[in-house]
Amino acid sequence: MKIIGFDTNVLIALKTKRETSYNQSKILLEDCLKGKIKLFVPIPVILETEWVLRSYYKQPKVKIIEFLDELLEVENVLTESKLEILYALNLYKYSPGLNFTDCVIITQMQSFNIDEFLTFDEKLRKLYDSFTKN
Repeated sequence: MKIIGFDTNVLIALKTKRETSYNQSKILLEDCLKGKIKLFVPIPVILETEWVLRSYYKQPKVKIIEFLDELLEVENVLTESKLEILYALNLYKYSPGLNFTDCVIITQMQSFNIDEFLTFDEKLRKLYDSFTKN
């Protein structure tokens, strides 16, 4: 099956329905939903999409999470460590004061079973500690 990589601007076009590129993006997503193709979305694209939607488009956090969650729940949408990213989205949803990138960092640190985590960000440190001491 053909796999098509999506960049940040494609995801932004889907979410914001930007006229210049929305139709092509929508058609590819529909083909993916029908099982005709697979879409690959790299982790940096997911991180960048969240940042652009939040900072530039001033989208509410809950809407960004819904968009990314719905996208990643599609079986034919591929990304590295998909379960970790979905977990990070959930962590982001329920962790005020932390950004999505921090939540991805925490999930990746957990998955590698590191011995020690060095950060100077106290909020990140406390959240990481709360998950590792369970």
